[in-house]
Amino acid sequence: MSLDERSERNLSTLHPDLYARAASFILAAKKLAAPLNLDVKCICGLRTWAEQDALYAKGRTTPGPRVSNAAGGASMHNYSLALDIAVFSKDGNTYHGDHTFYRELGPLGESLGFEWGGRWKFCDEPHYQLRPKWATGMTERDMLATLRSRVSKKIDVLA
Repeated sequence: MSLDERSERNLSTLHPDLYARAASFILAAKKLAAPLNLDVKCICGLRTWAEQDALYAKGRTTPGPRVSNAAGGASMHNYSLALDIAVFSKDGNTYHGDHTFYRELGPLGESLGFEWGGRWKFCDEPHYQLRPKWATGMTERDMLATLRSRVSKKIDVLA
């Protein structure tokens, strides 16, 4: 089994130290999905702050439902440390935005060291992120402030 083009493209935007782990996750998810006539793809990796701000605006200042509680700079996507997956029919023609299979994949992602958005108060089952080891014990707010500082100083976000 191999990665599909969309997943490969999105995974390639992740931090280099995260790529192999994320690719292993997607490949394992695809293997679990196949007997169910489903497929799993990575639909998002890195997001610019502007892209994140546009998502944050949905349901607030632009039409549509709220899809994010994070503005630009407050999402792990902005630091190449998060990915979103999607469940599709095996033929790839039907997107399943709300499927029980997301809940089955959560523990798999966690076993590979990802934090799973399905455990959050603002439940985000398709979301997986890697918290840097240096951020152990830090609040989310402090970690994000440190990430912003590291980026501005051109310090690797995982180093």
